Amino acid sequence: MSIDTATAPSGTAATASGAHPARAALGEVVYRFEGRLGELYPLGLFAEGIRFHNTFEGRVVDGPFAGGRIFGIDKFLLRPDGIGEIVAPEVIDDGVHRVELDVRGYVIPPAGAPVPPLEALLEPGFEFPDADFRVTGSAVARTVAAGHEHLNCTTVVVEGTVNMGTGALDVTAYAVRPTGLRA
Repeated sequence: MSIDTATAPSGTAATASGAHPARAALGEVVYRFEGRLGELYPLGLFAEGIRFHNTFEGRVVDGPFAGGRIFGIDKFLLRPDGIGEIVAPEVIDDGVHRVELDVRGYVIPPAGAPVPPLEALLEPGFEFPDADFRVTGSAVARTVAAGHEHLNCTTVVVEGTVNMGTGALDVTAYAVRPTGLRA
């Protein structure tokens, strides 16, 4: 299913209660932040991959919370295929408003990047390459911030990059606006 049109498994346009086909479009920028990963702390090699815990922090540089701090923890899983799974509760605090987001998504290595055996990542001295990995995911938000209550029922799309070697993060989150639905 694409973000522009929803389709049923049969390939026909999906509908809600017999309404017009549902469509979604990216709306307002909820935030764009530039930040850094904290130390990737490995918990060990599990059957599904290496589990890490790491913190991250940055500054919101665009959107209604510009100038604010964003921070959180990522319970990160790096799978044998080189894809990382993100589970990252985060908080935005601009000194006036606070927003909690529950981010789920993926970190995808650059095309053609070699995927080392996971055991190699646990070896002393291993360093991730200085390369941008794609971050893609979604989030749900929770806030009591006046004027931002609409985020409590908004799906958020998260896109950006993370450089696992340098720790640099550049991520933008957009509200998804459903269109074409009738009650």
